[in-house]
Amino acid sequence: MKKHNLNRIISITLAALLLSIAGIPAIAEDAQPLVQSRSAFSLSGRVVAGESVSLTAPYGGKVMDFTVREGDTAQTGQTLFEIETTKIYAPCDGIVGGIRACPGDEADYIQERYGALMYLEPDALLQIDTSTREAYDNNDNKLIHVGETVYVRSRNTKSRTGVGYVTQVSGTSFSVEITHGNLRVDEQTYIYRNENLAETSRIGAGKTARLDPVAITGEGSVLRVLVTEGSHVKRGELLAEMVTGAFPGYSAQAKTPEMKEDCIVSSIAVQPGTQVSSGDVMATLYPIASLEVAADVNELDLHRIQIGDAVLVELTALKDNGLFDGIVTAISALSNTDSGDAEYTVYVRLTADSTIREGMNATVYLTE
Repeated sequence: MKKHNLNRIISITLAALLLSIAGIPAIAEDAQPLVQSRSAFSLSGRVVAGESVSLTAPYGGKVMDFTVREGDTAQTGQTLFEIETTKIYAPCDGIVGGIRACPGDEADYIQERYGALMYLEPDALLQIDTSTREAYDNNDNKLIHVGETVYVRSRNTKSRTGVGYVTQVSGTSFSVEITHGNLRVDEQTYIYRNENLAETSRIGAGKTARLDPVAITGEGSVLRVLVTEGSHVKRGELLAEMVTGAFPGYSAQAKTPEMKEDCIVSSIAVQPGTQVSSGDVMATLYPIASLEVAADVNELDLHRIQIGDAVLVELTALKDNGLFDGIVTAISALSNTDSGDAEYTVYVRLTADSTIREGMNATVYLTE
């Protein structure tokens, strides 16, 4: 369907006039008939939305700050809202293994069955749980501090050593994780404060044990898993994203509900900070492609118009560029009046573009 210029609504070909001036013969040309592209019969109406669609939350969570307002035009692919996710980060450096979580899984089910969503095997594979009982008899050696670096040597083979740090302290008991070295599992060791392993810096003794893999857990449903089996991660690296509640199927949707077509935002049902669940309506939209004109016709004029008729629609606000082709798509069978002559609503579909806005006044002309 085409947009017309109002100046071209009526094309007129002027007939040549016979002139008789001072004996000069008159020159005649073939006269052309007056052609009108619209009839005198017209209907008054207004641009309305032919349909409305709901933009729903793809999963549960808290609505983040947004700037969209009612009446805004939203483009295809545009993000109107973002829903906050719960992010799970690596608690230490290590190798990812035992991934059992997939997008769409409910965390409770996976954790009940496998113990965790996934596991992280720390780079520090050995640990020592010990006390200051065998520390060198020095008061300072019995005051252990969380986070301090310590040096470890095998009691049986001096060539096997390691470097670690204190992870926990409780009274005279403390724990050490070994991050570097060639110590073995179940090896008896001494622990020192000084790198030179001076006897006066000994703070304890104990047997090495394997450090258990770290269970990675969460709540809600899995939106995304961002690591693969066997990948090495650094502490603080993002492992997965979780959302509130469950969402149907195992095809995780986009993090943000996006526009599938150009629309007008009719109403917004949420505010920043609103907690939504999967399927909750966030906004109501009018697809621009569905814009049409609703005009009233008197019952005495119903015979003049039929479904499928081609019409011209003039939008008053657009002036010279406000004439559009249209097609009558429906005529209501219910009267919209309570007294006097009955009137019925005629619906006209036209090609909508960025200049057409919902609510504009319109005149519908039947074409001849």
